[in-house]
Amino acid sequence: MEYGQILRRAWQITWKYKFLWVFGIAIALCRGQGGGNGANFNFGNNFPREGNRNGDIPISPEVMRGIQQFINSPAFWGLIVGLIVLILVLTLLSIAVGAYARGVLVRSVNRIENGEILDFRQAWEEGKPSFRPLFWLELILSLPSLAIGLSVLTITLVILLNLIRSGALSRGAFPDEIAGQVGLLVPLAIVAFCGLICLGLIIQLFVAIFTVFGSRAIALEGHSVTASFGRAWQVFTKNLAPVVLFALILFGINLLVGIVIAIPLAIFVGMILVMGIGAAMSGLWPILVVLALGLVFVIALLSIGVGGIYRVYAETLWTLVYRQLVGLAQPPEPPSTPSSAPELTSP
Repeated sequence: MEYGQILRRAWQITWKYKFLWVFGIAIALCRGQGGGNGANFNFGNNFPREGNRNGDIPISPEVMRGIQQFINSPAFWGLIVGLIVLILVLTLLSIAVGAYARGVLVRSVNRIENGEILDFRQAWEEGKPSFRPLFWLELILSLPSLAIGLSVLTITLVILLNLIRSGALSRGAFPDEIAGQVGLLVPLAIVAFCGLICLGLIIQLFVAIFTVFGSRAIALEGHSVTASFGRAWQVFTKNLAPVVLFALILFGINLLVGIVIAIPLAIFVGMILVMGIGAAMSGLWPILVVLALGLVFVIALLSIGVGGIYRVYAETLWTLVYRQLVGLAQPPEPPSTPSSAPELTSP
């Protein structure tokens, strides 16, 4: 396998067919890329004691009674159910958009490599034949992550309800009392979070394998959803070395792109902060707000654009690799030379 040629060819297709960036942006948005946030459960000395007599937390009993009444009412559980339904609907919509866009990219790149020339309309049509099986594939692969996300939401909700129903947040409660009331729950929650994170990393590894190779088994070879799992695992295990190498190359490219983007962004953020401090000291708060909103908008556009281009490159690269691994990429036939033998013609 010619690694350099595949890397160059993937970039040529990505740069030449810029209308594919639309579908790459769709996949990048639907994948919900983002970072995790850490939590520090330290109940020792983090509660403000100064300015509050006896170190009580400034939440009045009336407010706490109102919160507890709302929690015990059907409206609260209706809100929770509505939140879960909203998450499920957004998840299904994200999966549908991502599946269609991935089908477009995979099948379009395959046609381009077969010598065809595509425009946006033709590429859009390429997403239809494989949309339904790709949707079911990605839905199945999304179930573990969805279950983990709902588990995290459940753990957080249990901790919050325990704090409220125990009266730990009402006026007069000390930090030591709060630590005693949730002393067992918080360590269990930390263990559960760590376990879910480790489990999530393992699941994501298998999800990546079946997403990359299973989707191409469906889009390029016409396998069913169930058969695509076996086909994906077969291609992955039989070609472990080149697959791992290309994955490491993509990881390095992604890291390099992130560093290149981070440097000007850091300079830009520093300039905005300096200007914002000056505006705040001068009392020009509207300017500060406008600068902050403009910064968020620019960063969002830059992240979406670069993420979409990188996603097109990655999907193109894996499609070219898959074609090589399963024998779909046939070398061009040499031009036929005219025979020197005289032709036999019938009188």
